[in-house]
Amino acid sequence: MTTAGTFVVAERYARALLDVALDKKAELDSIGSELADIAELLATHPKLADALSTPAIPTENRLAVLNDVISGQKLSPATINLFRLLTVRERMPIFGLVVEQYQRLLLEHKLIQLGEVTSAHELTSEQQKRLGEGLGSALGKTMELSFNTDANLLGGLVVRVGNRVYDASIITQLDRIKEKALTGL
Repeated sequence: MTTAGTFVVAERYARALLDVALDKKAELDSIGSELADIAELLATHPKLADALSTPAIPTENRLAVLNDVISGQKLSPATINLFRLLTVRERMPIFGLVVEQYQRLLLEHKLIQLGEVTSAHELTSEQQKRLGEGLGSALGKTMELSFNTDANLLGGLVVRVGNRVYDASIITQLDRIKEKALTGL
């Protein structure tokens, strides 16, 4: 399956899980935590991940392994059903992507937008707060921003929100001036 195809399949599973959780009025964040814990378990135990993913292992054996894994866990029925479905349908190799997509869809559902701000100098907590509120107001969402510094910017900010980049750095402005001067505009 292509990468784009894998992404689409993972998003379908994640969306279905979110829909089921909403219908059952399940704790959405709790399911997200459960998924993250399982993903971490599989990452730290690659043989377990292989046992659940390998089509050469009969489905009933993979389900037995799965039942052993989840028997010691306190998981929601929605999470257990997703885990079983991915195992039966031989989709466990995309489990990590399903987890990522669920987290993204959950943020979307809660109207939360992640973003990254890079500035030449560390911003004060008040500046960070005002920037988050301003961006949130402009986008109609609550912002969760991470902040970094990069002295190479000289001044200003670079803000990444989703696949958009807002570059108000001094270095970019100087590059634009240089480009205009070289082209005679």
